[in-house]
Amino acid sequence: MRFGIIVEGETDRFVYSALIQRIRNDVDHVEAIPCGGAARLRQKFAGWLKNFHWQQSSVGTVLVICDSDCQDPRTVEEELARLLEQDRGFYDQIMFPVHFYATKCMVESLLLADERAANEVARRRDGHGSAKPPPDLLEEKKNAKQLFVKMLSQARLPAIPKVYGEVATLADLDRIKQRCPYFLRFVECVTAC
Repeated sequence: MRFGIIVEGETDRFVYSALIQRIRNDVDHVEAIPCGGAARLRQKFAGWLKNFHWQQSSVGTVLVICDSDCQDPRTVEEELARLLEQDRGFYDQIMFPVHFYATKCMVESLLLADERAANEVARRRDGHGSAKPPPDLLEEKKNAKQLFVKMLSQARLPAIPKVYGEVATLADLDRIKQRCPYFLRFVECVTAC
């Protein structure tokens, strides 16, 4: 199955593609569209959905993903759904399921949940690194990006999208669920169809 995602940026593309393929073993490819930030995602996601539709893409479902920046993620998800519904002519034609997910704060919140994954990436790359566990309440951290960059630095890893994806590939999903409860909403969106 091909799964489509529309995300804010390159880092999100790597992380969410890896997580989706770990959650659903029937997904053989994730078609990811990075938009260049949250504002551009809000402006352009309907156009990308139209592109999937008009190209008769073989995506089975599309997930639009945006950070909530520590606001109520449900409000962000509802806003995105309303934006799509405003284009009523297209909305009624969509031939694949579309879901909306807003990360509780930011994608780094999820990756902070398992420092062991960062350490394993470091070991696989050069055998060094010792990232320390982050503080609790990860979903509430407005500085999650800084905390994750610090974790990568401790593990002697560069803070680049590919490394983010490698950490997501090795992260313990149960640990993410435990430390970031809203992640369960993401799992629900991915497994919904």
